[in-house]
Amino acid sequence: MLVQRKSCYCAFCKVERKVYVNKHLGLMDVLGLVLLGITLTYAIFKGLDPRGLLIVGLLLIVAETFAQTRWRTSMICRNCGFDPVVYVRSPEQAGLKIKAFLDRRSESPEHLLRPPVVLPVKKEVKGQNLSLKI
Repeated sequence: MLVQRKSCYCAFCKVERKVYVNKHLGLMDVLGLVLLGITLTYAIFKGLDPRGLLIVGLLLIVAETFAQTRWRTSMICRNCGFDPVVYVRSPEQAGLKIKAFLDRRSESPEHLLRPPVVLPVKKEVKGQNLSLKI
């Protein structure tokens, strides 16, 4: 069977999660929707009809919209709220979204039994430059 989701780790909180692989419809999805459109055309018009192309087009538009929405929502980490798509465009805005998510999470009763988010820490080396040591 075709793999639709894959395991990966959140780049911010390092929690394992599953995301959808494909952002768009695949060839098998399109063929299935075309067959569904033909079947609906036969059921509605009792034979092939040019209006069936409208049905197929609407099915493809709706399915592509749902596929992109499903992919986009799976990108956001449910543990910390990190969104890699927003981070690529604007790291500052992604940081603000994480902060807002963590504020909502601290007030929400549905997250009480979840483990706390371990925030990354910047490591600072004082007094010496380790990259210059041989």
